[in-house]
Amino acid sequence: MKMIEKDKWEWFGNAGHLIVSNRCRFHLTTKVGPWLISTVGEFVPHRDSKEFDTVGLDRLYETMVFVTKGECDCGCGLPEHDHDYMELEMKGYSTPKDANIGHLELCEKWAKIDYENGTKGMKL
Repeated sequence: MKMIEKDKWEWFGNAGHLIVSNRCRFHLTTKVGPWLISTVGEFVPHRDSKEFDTVGLDRLYETMVFVTKGECDCGCGLPEHDHDYMELEMKGYSTPKDANIGHLELCEKWAKIDYENGTKGMKL
């Protein structure tokens, strides 16, 4: 099995998922081989909001993993995730520390997946 080494990972400053990601103050996005690992959080629903809102059920932060299929058409530099597939994995968090740790853990996990054979037979 081929592992994707950390020096081959690509990091992006843009959020990689969530339709309201432009209102999230926290985002990490990493391309690990054909996988896009995206973490968002600290959602500010309105300009005058004094507190962060959840990005999903009972979570202030979330990480999702997607299959990529080339570059995004908008020119942002991010890879496009394949919309024929839902997320492959999702984790939720309550703190930015946990979101950072969780993002890296998923990057490391997916770097070990045999990307030539995809997720066949893989327990997610």
